Amino acid sequence: MTDLDQRIASTLRERAEGAVDTDRLTARAVTVGRTRRRRRRTGTGVALGLVAALGFGATTVPELPRQLPRTHAGPSTAPVVPPREPGAPGAAARPDLVGADPGVLHFGIDPARARYLGWEAGRGVESVRLDLGGDRQVVVDLARTAADVEQAFHDGMSYSPEPAGATGFDGQIRRVPPSGPGGQPGWILRWRPGPGLYARVTTVAPDDRDLRTAVAALRLDEAYRCAAPLRLTALPAGARLGRCAVTVINFPDSLDVQFTVLGSKEERLDVRLEYRSEIAGSRTEGNRTIGGRPAYRYPRGDKLELLGIPKAHLTVWFGWPHQGFTEADAATVLAGVDLATDLTRPDTWE
Repeated sequence: MTDLDQRIASTLRERAEGAVDTDRLTARAVTVGRTRRRRRRTGTGVALGLVAALGFGATTVPELPRQLPRTHAGPSTAPVVPPREPGAPGAAARPDLVGADPGVLHFGIDPARARYLGWEAGRGVESVRLDLGGDRQVVVDLARTAADVEQAFHDGMSYSPEPAGATGFDGQIRRVPPSGPGGQPGWILRWRPGPGLYARVTTVAPDDRDLRTAVAALRLDEAYRCAAPLRLTALPAGARLGRCAVTVINFPDSLDVQFTVLGSKEERLDVRLEYRSEIAGSRTEGNRTIGGRPAYRYPRGDKLELLGIPKAHLTVWFGWPHQGFTEADAATVLAGVDLATDLTRPDTWE
């Protein structure tokens, strides 16, 4: 056990029997995005938080608050995991890198304790959604500042009405009351796993036991790629990749991927891949052509779709509320998309 692990374990033991601070909490659930269908080696670790398109589709900017139904683990299949990135350091060694590269996650989990349901990185925060078995999910967020952690919201999770400042990352478990009739409470654990790091674990459950399981599964000495079945090989002039999010909750029956592209003045467009095995057909006639392939611009004028991908929709959202990019920019991105031949084979993902 390292000094870092000892400090984490000690803090959690000291705080485990403490009173739950509910005075400042109000019954409210904040969630984002669209509803998405969504295991043990002894060790110690540290904490996390998906999207993710992921839901995971997780996003760092919340939309309208609403209560989402409890998501369920997908069909029995080999777990999907992001691949290791051997050349990159873990968060414990380089906390300054956390959330800075949308292509890399600077922490991992013990696969014997939990299973990935999604992962995302970029815009200051890194997150994972985990399945602990028995329809029990937790989300872990890791960042360099308290503000970056607190800006992350995920489908189906409940949050305090006010974000916590740096002093709120004290190792205490707090309860968020149910947001609706018959709903389960939310549970949040915030702490400092090491210098320059802030972590938060969140779940919705009858009790807080899953928070401790998730903490024990964390590994801060590893790094992984934000692997997805598509790559963006062309971006508008001056633009950069700002976020990568992958959701594998119901894989291989469904898969969600979202890339966020940012401009020099924080203009934004979102690239979304939505795969569903039950999709029987799709639009075949387009009103645009991109790289010799049919495409379709939606009537509202804020979304462009590349057609001809079996059981999937590949779209770029470039309109309201993220103004700044144009249809030509969206077409540039779609023309440079490199898509895996079989979306359900993670060994072919980049």
